[in-house]
Amino acid sequence: MAIPLAILLPTLGALPANAGEHTATFETNLDGWMATEGASSSDWARRAGSTPSDYTGPSGARAEQWYLYLESSYPNYPRKIAWLQSPRFEEAVSRVTFYYHMYGSDMGALALETSADGVAWNPVWSITGQQHASGSANWTRKQIDFSGGTVRKIRFKGTTGAGYRGDMAIDQVTVTTGEGSGSPVAASPWSKSGKHIYYADPKGGNVGIGDNAPTADLSVLGNLSRALTGYVTVTAGSRAVTGEETLFTEELRVGESLLIGDAVFTITGIGSDTALTVDTAPTASAANATAYADSDLLIVETGAEKAALVVDRAGNVGIGATAPKAKLEVAGGIK
Repeated sequence: MAIPLAILLPTLGALPANAGEHTATFETNLDGWMATEGASSSDWARRAGSTPSDYTGPSGARAEQWYLYLESSYPNYPRKIAWLQSPRFEEAVSRVTFYYHMYGSDMGALALETSADGVAWNPVWSITGQQHASGSANWTRKQIDFSGGTVRKIRFKGTTGAGYRGDMAIDQVTVTTGEGSGSPVAASPWSKSGKHIYYADPKGGNVGIGDNAPTADLSVLGNLSRALTGYVTVTAGSRAVTGEETLFTEELRVGESLLIGDAVFTITGIGSDTALTVDTAPTASAANATAYADSDLLIVETGAEKAALVVDRAGNVGIGATAPKAKLEVAGGIK
């Protein structure tokens, strides 16, 4: 997983005392948002796992289990529009962050609009066409800051493309309100010097990403949140895992971790797209379950967006190699 700076450094300056964060993860409902069809025959809808059509949509939610997506199968194309509108916020909206996924050769457009009164809407951001190479590709984080203190509502506008391979998705929407006034809370241990950012807690400490008890200067713990395509079945006492509509050979590697139910296993062999083995036999059976794996743990890129260092989800390290096949793979010479 490439680590965005905003995730690695949670806050350089904490929110003002009267600021609020309103996060929608869509795990049980729409979290107060409203989906309307517009010119579309389908609303934005909650989904777990992959979308119904092949070769489009994410393979799972960004962080937990559920996300929202816009179905693009017939008759919901071409250029059909659906809206996802926020509730009205009492305090002015100062920022919105969200994750989006746009995989599919017929992908349309995703846009964000703002309003002061819920009647007149202003476009502030849009993106068009396929943005992700596969359903298992990492979701993209987007942050938009607002000024003027007049925004009270926001809405997403999804426009389908030319065909059925255009299932776009959004997840983990956080709206920040009331920022910009009031007294700040306690100072953050993160500091800024010119263009540089550094950790400055006088008592020292380690940084954890996914790890709430880091034992190194920087500790990264995979979160096993990448939902696999299809469903799996395991039998108590057997190390065999069978799949239905799964893509084991494409989405997994030997040595990776696999979460099924509440149990975590290590993959020891992959026989086909629908058959693999794990290191230990489960103590309980499970049928038609969603399995979860890690994304890559660390990607360091050059300014030209070329991978310089990769630690993949199986623990392999690549230097100049984007998909290392051994514990250490180096592309180029060594001195």
